[in-house]
Amino acid sequence: MRLLLLALLTSCSLYSTSKKSEIYKKVGFITHNGAGKYESYLQMNIFFAPVKSLFKDLDQDLYNSLSKKNARKEAHITVITPVEYRQILEPAGMTMDRVNQIALEMNIQNSDFEVICLGKGETTGQSTYFLVIESEDLLNIRRTIFKEYVKLGGKPSRFDPELFYPHITVGYTHRDLHLESDGVYKGMNSCWRKVQL
Repeated sequence: MRLLLLALLTSCSLYSTSKKSEIYKKVGFITHNGAGKYESYLQMNIFFAPVKSLFKDLDQDLYNSLSKKNARKEAHITVITPVEYRQILEPAGMTMDRVNQIALEMNIQNSDFEVICLGKGETTGQSTYFLVIESEDLLNIRRTIFKEYVKLGGKPSRFDPELFYPHITVGYTHRDLHLESDGVYKGMNSCWRKVQL
């Protein structure tokens, strides 16, 4: 399936000025444990420079149509979304402190991941662009959190650790689009262009 999708990608590729290895440069862990509805989540932080460079190249290629007002100032892969935490994990008694502890015990910032392609998600008149990622290490963190959730009495049918579309948001025309609110999947089905970082 992966090879078929990659073969169907347009031959037009974007190239950033950064060396390929820079996106894999290790950076520190940052906790996100806020009081607001969307302020508690788990992410792997990513070295920003190559993503910023890709944003500039992509924006130029798209005739400056990406939002500069809300442009990203950092890069990350979300592992547990704010919705998953607030609506599923927290009601079962799992704290963000425990989620973060699991992530640190599993060395989240040293997780292996692979950039597959540049993805594109669309709704009427809006587009979002992101790097599609594969990572067994990050999936294993979700699986471990799931086991803990079930031990606390959480209903297994409410949280699927395998329902995971790791990606790094690059930019968007109006706002970032998500699965929960917009029905936009950010998996390999969304591959739009080859990319070299």
